[in-house]
Amino acid sequence: MSIFHPATLICPNCSTANTVERNASVNADRRPDLRDAVLDGSFQATECTKCGTALRLPPHLTYMDLQRKQWILAHEPDHLDEWPQTEAAARDTYARSFGDQAPEMARRLGAGIHPRIVFGWMALREKLICDELGLDDTSLELLKMAVMTTVDKPPIADQTELRLVGGNEEALELSWVVTATEERLADLSVPRDIYDGVAGDTEAWEDVREKFDGKLLVDLRRFVAGSVA
Repeated sequence: MSIFHPATLICPNCSTANTVERNASVNADRRPDLRDAVLDGSFQATECTKCGTALRLPPHLTYMDLQRKQWILAHEPDHLDEWPQTEAAARDTYARSFGDQAPEMARRLGAGIHPRIVFGWMALREKLICDELGLDDTSLELLKMAVMTTVDKPPIADQTELRLVGGNEEALELSWVVTATEERLADLSVPRDIYDGVAGDTEAWEDVREKFDGKLLVDLRRFVAGSVA
């Protein structure tokens, strides 16, 4: 089921306390509208009741879509430095929910799932788009590495991240975004055949790809935040 509970969100503009509904768990099989809301950016977004400033609670939830074989723990982006502990805790949670420590029925439901953790709304949205486009998320991270080394003066900073924001059979749409605000700084269209080349060239990318094997945080930022592993 999808679980909600009340939370207070302080407006940064006028300091008004706004009562909002926080989602602790999203079951996209039963509530596909919540999946749509994550994709269009309206999930847990609202306006201040006093001044109308756009507000959005940071993610802290479990996202599950068994039809699409997705189980994702989403956390606040400012907790990224804690990813090693978060990844370990998520691994235990998944093992009890659908993995080798779960009841047989749950293990059957979880067959084929690759559990993940993410930090921030854009990271969660990216995983859903990645699945929608039939992409391998490890190959996507390798593509980002290639882009960062070939694009002239990319806006790389501690406060920004490169995210998949859309695409089709012809091209993938990437954008450098500000993590805290989700503001898009620069967009980049990458031909789909470049991704296909990265995904298919297992030998050239073997060493880096192995660093993601069996990991729940499949994100380049694992190499620059917290304890690198």
